[in-house]
Amino acid sequence: MDVLPEIKNWGEGKYSFFVGRQRYTLTTQLDEERFISVVKNVQATVSQYPSSLCQDERLFLALMSLSFRLEELHRKTDAMVSRFSEEEHKQ
Repeated sequence: MDVLPEIKNWGEGKYSFFVGRQRYTLTTQLDEERFISVVKNVQATVSQYPSSLCQDERLFLALMSLSFRLEELHRKTDAMVSRFSEEEHKQ
């Protein structure tokens, strides 16, 4: 199994979880619901890439994918703000 769904909460913002073949343990100030959502998104993105690639390659490809999605959202948000600003100036 490539992605183990278990995300262990050790308390005080400390979590342990798998991404790909690697277990990570870290402490965060994010609330538990948001942190789990982020980890699951990362796990799902990494799992899209072949397990024959090394962990670093899979993480890098996942980073590129997530960055692309973020750039697309930023572009769309800027276009919407621009459109609303133009409509506001017309009124």
